[in-house]
Amino acid sequence: MATNRKGSRERVILIVGGIKYEAYRSTFTAYPQTRLGMMFSEENHAAPHSKNGNGNVYYIDRNGRLFYCILQFYRTVKCAIPITQKQLDEELEYFMIPHSKKSKLSLRSRTLAAELDNLVDALKASLNKLALYFQKRFLMSAHGFNVTLEISFYPSDRIPHLVTVLPKIIGKSPIPLITPILNERGFGTKAYLIMNRFGDMIGNYLESTFPGLNWNLQWLEQSSDELRPSPVDTMYRMRMTLCDKFDYEDIINNCCLSTVANKDDFCKEDLDD
Repeated sequence: MATNRKGSRERVILIVGGIKYEAYRSTFTAYPQTRLGMMFSEENHAAPHSKNGNGNVYYIDRNGRLFYCILQFYRTVKCAIPITQKQLDEELEYFMIPHSKKSKLSLRSRTLAAELDNLVDALKASLNKLALYFQKRFLMSAHGFNVTLEISFYPSDRIPHLVTVLPKIIGKSPIPLITPILNERGFGTKAYLIMNRFGDMIGNYLESTFPGLNWNLQWLEQSSDELRPSPVDTMYRMRMTLCDKFDYEDIINNCCLSTVANKDDFCKEDLDD
């Protein structure tokens, strides 16, 4: 028996305000409480009829430029085009996508939020540098390959943060590429305090942003001089390990080969019939 072509892997075409978008039906049905999730659910027989012979083109009378951001929400990627918060809120409400409206922040809260964003952006940039540096090894490794970025933050600006990358490669190191990113943001006591209050949430965010990332954060004490009584230094040691796990189907569905794969599936369905 042939598989229903309106299954989760079916590509649909949306013409929004005259602009064409393509996506998998499953991209929307993964969020069944939203307007597009309900529109493309198998149970919904009231979805707008498509206007082409293939039955997969749908027209939506909304702002086509802003729909790019709506689609990015479904794909869990940040929107990169310049829009106002009011415009975005209106589109999110129309498409029934849950979101929270930001309230007015105090000066202290706004400053802390900005510092938190700076730290997270620096960590993301460091991970991207690391991935590019080891890109060849990621692609060539047949038995799996892990890279660990370890950064220790201290409560005093007198002690610079310590960066370590594993595995170590003789004669070469990506650390010179990473330290300028962290030094540019002037981290030190600020990073230590942010880790103290928001470390776990930062880890959850980065793990959701970088598939295959494993986050580990430890608070440690160490004596600065083991031979003589001296004050004890504390630190937050953050470890981020990138794994090279991949899924064959995910790669096919997110590259140029997806169109060929879909054609092959349709041919198999016709043969089954």
